[in-house]
Amino acid sequence: MPKFFGKSKGNKARSKKAEESPLFSNESKSESKSSSKSSAFDQRQARRKERQAESSKRKQQRDKRDQEQANAKAKEEAKKKKRSKPKLSQAEQDAQDAKLGCCHKFAQLIVKIVHGLDLLIGLTFLVYGGLIFASFSDPAMEAVITSLTFGSVMVFTSILGGIGFISSKCKRCGLTLSAWTAPFIAFFYLFVIIAIIGDPDTYFNYLTEHQDVMYLNDAEILTMKNLAPLFCIILGSLAAVELCRFFVLRGVRRTLVRYDGASSRILASQRSTTSKRSKGSSTSSRTSGYDNDLSEPLIGSDEEV
Repeated sequence: MPKFFGKSKGNKARSKKAEESPLFSNESKSESKSSSKSSAFDQRQARRKERQAESSKRKQQRDKRDQEQANAKAKEEAKKKKRSKPKLSQAEQDAQDAKLGCCHKFAQLIVKIVHGLDLLIGLTFLVYGGLIFASFSDPAMEAVITSLTFGSVMVFTSILGGIGFISSKCKRCGLTLSAWTAPFIAFFYLFVIIAIIGDPDTYFNYLTEHQDVMYLNDAEILTMKNLAPLFCIILGSLAAVELCRFFVLRGVRRTLVRYDGASSRILASQRSTTSKRSKGSSTSSRTSGYDNDLSEPLIGSDEEV
């Protein structure tokens, strides 16, 4: 046992000496240097990978941003192309405006029919109001004023519309005035509908009180009272027709104004071309006559020789 302990102590002493020896210290230093070098290399590799990942990420973001900008530019260019239609020359535009299509002719026919209907309604109210006012010494003045006013407006509107269709003076202002009276007529129809629905007794009591001077009797008033919903439907339809006339007539007027301008410009260009041709033919005839006058003396002198 003592020998064993003595050997172990000797081994420990040798190991301490070996560790303290310069060779062992150099090896440990080299190992520490190699480990430090490997750790630094690993760190550099990790940083390089991080930089590469960041650069690839930035590149992807940049490519995505460039793609979005390119798409936005393409959309803007497409919108500009849609908005900016190829501009026509004045002659081509005039030739296009000088043609009235089927849709315009159909709209014009509808508006003319509505004007004719308004004229008939206006004349009916004028005749009815005039009869009430002229035939009785104590007429129903409320009915007279309403009938004459409404009838005058309807007839005046129809006349303006007819003048606007016939004459192209003042950019067809008659159609403009006729169109802008349509909303007021529609409002009047709606007012009558609301009055009949809201308080029908007042309306029919007035008719009963003045039935003698309004050419009515009890049976007719009762029939009108029973047909009040039908009258409201008819008045509502007439109001809708007047509103449609307002919108359609404005478009018809714009088309007709363009048509008038194009037609006048086409006629002016045709007149100018014909005048130029006539001037050219007259100048050519004058020059030919002058040449003949010059050639005749020369021919006579040759004969004398």
